[in-house]
This record gives sequence, C-alpha cells and structure tokens, in this order.
Amino acid sequence: MAVAYTEEIASRAQAWLDASYSKRHTNEYKAELHALYALITGNPAAGCTNCNFQGYVDILSAYVRHYQRQSTPELMANATYSLAPGFENEQFVHESYSEVVTADNLTDKSAEFFISKGFKHAFLKNGKAIEDEAAKEDAPKLTEKQKKQAEYKEVLGTDADDKLTIAQLTEAIDAKRAEHDKQD
Repeated sequence: MAVAYTEEIASRAQAWLDASYSKRHTNEYKAELHALYALITGNPAAGCTNCNFQGYVDILSAYVRHYQRQSTPELMANATYSLAPGFENEQFVHESYSEVVTADNLTDKSAEFFISKGFKHAFLKNGKAIEDEAAKEDAPKLTEKQKKQAEYKEVLGTDADDKLTIAQLTEAIDAKRAEHDKQD
C-alpha cells in the first residue's frame, strides 16, 4: 500500500509527538496513536501497545519527516534521489559503506551505492521509480531509417527493402497515404 501524505494526518501526528511523556501514555493518547498508525500504514495497531509503543512513535516521526520533505521541497537539498514510500523509516547498512543511511542523512552518493547493491526498489530518482527510468535508458535506440522502416510497414503492410533510403521510404509512405486520401 502506498502511503498517502496529507496535512491533516501530519498535523495530528506532530501534535501527538509534541505531547508530554505523561500525556502520551494516557488511554486517550494511546487511542490516537493507534488511530494514526492505522491511517498511516493501512493496518490496525496490533499486539501489546507497551511492547510496540516506540515502533508506533517511530512511524509517526518518519511520517511527519517525510511529509515535510514533500510539502517543502525548497527547504530540502537539491537531491536527485529520495526514499520510496514505505522506506522512510528504514536504515540501510552495508559492510562496504562507512555509515548507516537513513532518510535524514540520505545523499545521492549513498543512494547510488545502495541502488548498485540491489536496493533500487527503495529509492526514487527525481520522484519516479528507478525501474521506470532504467527501462527508458535500456530501451533500444532506433535510427531514423529504422523508424521510417517501421512506419513503412505500418502504412504499406509489408517490410521495406533494406536498400531503400530514408528519402525513398518517405516518398513511398507519402504516396500510399495520398492514395488512401483520394479514396476517402
């Protein structure tokens, strides 16, 4: 499930986080914590609240942090990469990398390192899934002649002779289209 970042949920989460320690542990605040957890994750809060309390709080903190990154991009560093929804609270660790990478210290260099280690699903490049951009980059580049040959086949219904030049292909395509136009 993709996380929906809204001002209403972010405001409620921030208000909850701003509450004092003693207020956070009241039944009213625990109920709000469960409600916010369900809104953010799409799943009900389950298990022992005391056991899972810090995990729930971490999810609220990550949600607010990521909402702020999305709603005020002008305040964020001009970075190519960001964490994909659902990975905002993750820590990325690798024996070949000298630091733990989180949403707070993510750089393009660290993102590229972890992407090269098989974690491209956890990052966005310019706000888009990396698979989408990789597919575009890996798509075969067609020459002008190949494009005209494909158009020739589409219009004339047969493969073009490889010996035909772009000008000859264009001429044949135009002639066939003119013929179709006269019939209409």
